Amino acid sequence: MTSDEARDLFGDAIEGTLDPAQKDALDAALAADPELREELEAYRAVVGGAARLANEDEPAPDLLHGVQSRLRKRSRGRFYRDRFAEQARPRSVLPLLAGILVALLAAAAWMATQSFIVIEAPPGRGTSGDASSGTGQ
Repeated sequence: MTSDEARDLFGDAIEGTLDPAQKDALDAALAADPELREELEAYRAVVGGAARLANEDEPAPDLLHGVQSRLRKRSRGRFYRDRFAEQARPRSVLPLLAGILVALLAAAAWMATQSFIVIEAPPGRGTSGDASSGTGQ
């Protein structure tokens, strides 16, 4: 068995699904080549580590804040100046309230100038005591 053929059997050897003839051939190849034996052990370590990661119940750490903070520091503030990297400072609402108040006062002044009602007498009618007032005798 060649080294490449033996490497193709590493997955089956770790899972334990080799038939007896393949197992004997792999064992002979491993006994003859110490480098191949080291590769199998490294492969077993990788597969075992991946299996342990899949079985862990603890959540993955949140690395976003730390990474963005370091990038912001190294870039001297050019990158990641956003709400995820830092807590946003509370902003003053006073300018907003002042703007709303000015808008309301302007709207009230405009409405006040538009609401004057001018009452005029109809043309051609007199006001008091003349003959055309419609009180005929």
